[in-house]
Amino acid sequence: MKELLPLIGVIPAMNIPFTEDNRIDFEGLRRHTEYAVESGVAAILVPVVASEVGTLSLQERERIIAATVETVDGRIPVIGGATAGTKEQCIQYVASLKAAGCEGVLANIPYENDEQYTDYVYAIDKEQPGFLMIQDYNLDGGGVPAELLARLFEEVESYRCLKIETHMPGPKFTEMLERTGKRLNISGGWSITQYIEGLDRGVHGMVPTGMHEVFCRLDKLYREGKRDKACQLYQRIQPVIAFSNQDPGISLHFYKRMLWRMGYYATPHVRAETVSFDRYFQRIADDMIDLYLEVSKDVKQGVYDN
Repeated sequence: MKELLPLIGVIPAMNIPFTEDNRIDFEGLRRHTEYAVESGVAAILVPVVASEVGTLSLQERERIIAATVETVDGRIPVIGGATAGTKEQCIQYVASLKAAGCEGVLANIPYENDEQYTDYVYAIDKEQPGFLMIQDYNLDGGGVPAELLARLFEEVESYRCLKIETHMPGPKFTEMLERTGKRLNISGGWSITQYIEGLDRGVHGMVPTGMHEVFCRLDKLYREGKRDKACQLYQRIQPVIAFSNQDPGISLHFYKRMLWRMGYYATPHVRAETVSFDRYFQRIADDMIDLYLEVSKDVKQGVYDN
C-alpha cells in the first residue's frame, strides 16, 4: 500500500523573468530560485502556467529546467511541467525532465472519458517519472471525476500527488483525502483565497506564485498548531491576494512586478500579454507590493513567532 509522499508546505509555481526583448533572464531566474529555496519552500514547480509556458520553445523549457535543477542542487524537489498539446509530446517532456534531474513531473491531462484519461496516465507512468503530480484543472467546473482519480491512485505506481484547481475546490480537497485515506498528497493550486480553508481541510501543500517567505511562515505556523497566528498573518495579506488573484493575467503582471521591485528580476516584462496592465493597475499593484514588503519585514523580524 502506498504511503503519503512527504511533500508538505509551500510549492510555488515559478514565474520566468524576461528581458525587454523577450529573452529569458537566466540570472534573474537563478536569483528567484535561490530566494524561494532560502524562504523554505517544499518544492518548485516549473515551467507551468505562471511561467508563461505557452510562450516557451522546447529549447527554452530545457534550459529553464537545467538552470533550476543546478541552482536547487538537490536541496528540494524540482517538479517539471510536462503538460503538452498531445499525449506524445507530454511523454517526450516527461522523459526529458527525468533525464534533466527532476524528481517529479506535473501534467494537466485533458479529460474526455475514463478510458482515455486512464490510458494517458498509464503512458506517463511507463516512463517512470519519479512521481507524477496530476493537475486537476477546471476553474469553471468540478474537474476530473473524483472516483477515477482515486482509482488511478491505487493502480498507478508513480501517481502520488494531485494538484486541485477547480471551481470551489474545498469540498474536492475533502473528498479526495477521504477516498484515498489521506495517502494521496493533495495540494491547492489557484486557491490561495482559500489557503486557511485548505489547511483546515487537511491539504498537504499549497501552490502560490510569490511572497515565498510570508506563505512559508503562514504554513509553518498553522502546522505548528498556531492557527490563530496563521490567520492573523493571512488577514494582513488579504488585500494583496484580493488584487493579485482577480485574474491570472493580473497575477502574472503583479508577481513579476513584485520580484522586479525586490531586485530579483531586471524587468517586470511579461511575454503572455492577456490583460492590459495599465497605469491604474500599476498604481494599485505598487500599493499592494508596499504592503507585502511591510508584512515580509515583520515576518523576518519574528513578529508572528510567539
